[in-house]
Amino acid sequence: MMKQIKNLLRWLMLVYKRLLYWVAKKTTKIKPQQIVFESFQGRSFSCNPKGIYEAMIADDRYSGFQYVWVFRDLKKGEKAIGRSDVSIVRFESFSYYKAFAGAKYWVLNSNTRSFLKPRKGQIYVQTWHGTPLKKIGCDVVKEGNAVTKVSEIPKIYHREAEKISYMISPSAYCTEKLISAFRLKEHHKEKIVLETGYPRNDSLFQYTEETIKNIKQKLGLPSDKKIMLYAPTFRDNRHSTVGGFFVDTKMDFGKMREQFGGQYVLLFRAHYFIAQQMHLEQYQGFVKDVSTVGDVNELYLISDLLITDYSSVFFDYANLKRPMFFYLYDYEEYRDTVRDLYFDMKELPGPIAASQEQLMEEIRTYDKSLWEKRYQAFHDRYNYLDDKDSGKRVVEQIIKG
Repeated sequence: MMKQIKNLLRWLMLVYKRLLYWVAKKTTKIKPQQIVFESFQGRSFSCNPKGIYEAMIADDRYSGFQYVWVFRDLKKGEKAIGRSDVSIVRFESFSYYKAFAGAKYWVLNSNTRSFLKPRKGQIYVQTWHGTPLKKIGCDVVKEGNAVTKVSEIPKIYHREAEKISYMISPSAYCTEKLISAFRLKEHHKEKIVLETGYPRNDSLFQYTEETIKNIKQKLGLPSDKKIMLYAPTFRDNRHSTVGGFFVDTKMDFGKMREQFGGQYVLLFRAHYFIAQQMHLEQYQGFVKDVSTVGDVNELYLISDLLITDYSSVFFDYANLKRPMFFYLYDYEEYRDTVRDLYFDMKELPGPIAASQEQLMEEIRTYDKSLWEKRYQAFHDRYNYLDDKDSGKRVVEQIIKG
């Protein structure tokens, strides 16, 4: 009975949102110089939408544009943007639907609601949010996802493909995967993917030592210690009906502190899907939870090394040419039952560890010279378009003043 009530309430809420958007379209004219940005469904000021926005506000040719940003938390949004001439709207409010009804350009990095369709004359830029390592969209065949059934995924991605005007890509590899995952060929849209580099990575080529110092001060980190960033992905099969996706790191932070506490601080960054926060109070002074930091690039910049798994963060971090370690304690299970991968893990530009003991040993004995050729080969295939001007290239190809 309770499940039926929840389903009814969910349906009524969807009908209400559809009505809001319908009214917004009926009462709003399209403004040729209005552009709306949304990153991770209003959760942060980050990723490719941020990179494109920053390229626009730095260019006098777009000084007449009206910018709108979407946030779930308006105060957080106002603080992140820090400009009175940029509008902030709450995610899925009536102002939100008015913004989408009236903006000539939409710039988002994740899929939209099924009913949120561009009107004639509007341009929808789907930037996506990283180079895919895990199979996504219509390429997913395993039933490891706890929320969306494999049979439902093609409908979602086909529906999204119908709306999209442009996508962007940092490599021929990524272009190929986006075309496949969104089945763009079936929609005769394979040419909408522009190989520009990822604007989200422009800041990785623009930083100074002062930038790093300021970020460390903001996060309350010591200046006399190195930083290791641990950024695992969520596991599609680690999910509860009460709390959503949950953390399952297989990381003994106590052992990490014993081994590296004198030299390092460890930053823990959970994927934004994960609802439950880690309880790390007992490791205070060594482990810091940075899951709520809006822009992960800040964490990349201050980190001396990265530990990750199947997250696409390493594609971006590789632009810094710093050591990366891959903690794949559940590789066979993940590959065979959860989410298949697009390429052989032997291409990874860093040591792979199946246990924490092996991980710690790899960090202790890391020799950069042994990985330089692999690192360069990785960069030449996956990151060769990234530089400080990717955002500028996207804007010049898509936005008409």
